[in-house]
Amino acid sequence: MAQRQTQVAVFKKTLADKTVSDDVRSYDLSWLLHLIGDLHQPLRATSRFTHAELNGDAGGNDVKIRCTKCGSARELHAFWDGLLGPTSAPPQDAIDAAADLRAADAGSTDENDWIQESFQIAKTSVYAPPIRGGDGPYKLTQAYQSREHRIANQRIALAGARIAAILNDAFK
Repeated sequence: MAQRQTQVAVFKKTLADKTVSDDVRSYDLSWLLHLIGDLHQPLRATSRFTHAELNGDAGGNDVKIRCTKCGSARELHAFWDGLLGPTSAPPQDAIDAAADLRAADAGSTDENDWIQESFQIAKTSVYAPPIRGGDGPYKLTQAYQSREHRIANQRIALAGARIAAILNDAFK
């Protein structure tokens, strides 16, 4: 996590530096977009540590799940990665989904704050029942799936608003 946090700060600075070549700025922009998305996904901001898992659960990758509408997801992390739709979806699916998102106020553009937000969401919601201590498998209830889908939509809208604020600042 610390490496992502450090790189976001470096990429933001490079993007705003008009003396840096367009090649470098465009490269850094693509990574900045990726990392901002990562930092808004709660399971990329933490790993659950227990007496049984002294090395953590790999951000939910070791937590097994079962659910009827989870597609091919068999781990909690994969479930979260799939909440916004499959990565193989056509671009129009992303455009249609974006139309359903509520506008979000960017709030903080400090990556440290984003990590703390994601960490709190992981603690209070992602690792909430039916997820318990241990590796499962846990049957995800419809209520749990609906709640996490709402959170994922809020997080992606917030990430987009923050990206827009960073770009507006960098390109003034």
